[in-house]
Amino acid sequence: MKTNKNAFLSLAGLAILLGAAFVFQANANSTRPPAQPTAIAVVDIMNIIDGLNERTVLEGQLEARMEARQEQLNEVVKQLEALDADIQILEPGTDAYREKFQEGMEKQALAETRRKILSQLVSIDTGSVMAGLYTKIETAIHDIADREGYDIVLFDDSSFGLPDGAPNPDVIRAIITKSVVYRHDSIDITQQVITLMNNEYSAP
Repeated sequence: MKTNKNAFLSLAGLAILLGAAFVFQANANSTRPPAQPTAIAVVDIMNIIDGLNERTVLEGQLEARMEARQEQLNEVVKQLEALDADIQILEPGTDAYREKFQEGMEKQALAETRRKILSQLVSIDTGSVMAGLYTKIETAIHDIADREGYDIVLFDDSSFGLPDGAPNPDVIRAIITKSVVYRHDSIDITQQVITLMNNEYSAP
């Protein structure tokens, strides 16, 4: 009987210890402040780019540079056409024919090289303009988020649908790469970013 009493006391003591530990943990958790709601906003990056006044000006500058480079290519093409006309009136097999034909081959290679370089330069110019524009967009988003108290601003891809008739891997990829499944119109700050950037661009 004594043994059972000691066992009971041991169990009672363990229960008291466990109870004390629970109370301590509950008190510890109660001292932790509750998580604050996170303020989130979204932006449609393509709508921002399309709505910027600066974009139209930058595209005009890109077009002017591309036309200047295209003129250099056109000059080589004109020379190539003139050589081809000369070759047509020369007798094949003569020294004059071979000389013009060789010159034409060299001009053709030059034209092809300039065409490739032109394409690369246009791509580099466009990428540089886009990078500069995005940096300004990012700054505007930061300014609005600081002013309005947003903690996170996401690119809104909620309107992007799944591809029709695509293989399953492409459909799965489209699903798992989406960032925003749903958002309320009230958290869309796209127009605020456009307005801020256009006002800053127009300011003296």
